[in-house]
Amino acid sequence: MWYKVMTGFGYWDVYAWLIFLAIASFFTLWLRGLGRDDYKEGTYQDEIYFSGNDVPEDGEGITVPADSAYWGFKKALAPYYKVLVSMHSGHVIDYVGYLVLVTGIITALIVLV
Repeated sequence: MWYKVMTGFGYWDVYAWLIFLAIASFFTLWLRGLGRDDYKEGTYQDEIYFSGNDVPEDGEGITVPADSAYWGFKKALAPYYKVLVSMHSGHVIDYVGYLVLVTGIITALIVLV
């Protein structure tokens, strides 16, 4: 009675899902078991990595602005960002125009293909 669950789109084989979950659980536990076992609580391994700097005791100096956190990402995509910044005018009508243009292109591609 519980081996098939009937839906409007066919059926789900409960046993197939249980077998899949058992196999996925096995591989998950196996992969977890490959991890390092030399971790020791209360040592330097518990310290926060703060780019090689000493972590402040009060915690106020721990904040990192987004510009600093993603500087490599922004530098790698600088040409792309230059185009986006040049297109940015701050007027809503421009963005609605871009939306209409992209929607028209997608609609044309759907109709043609």
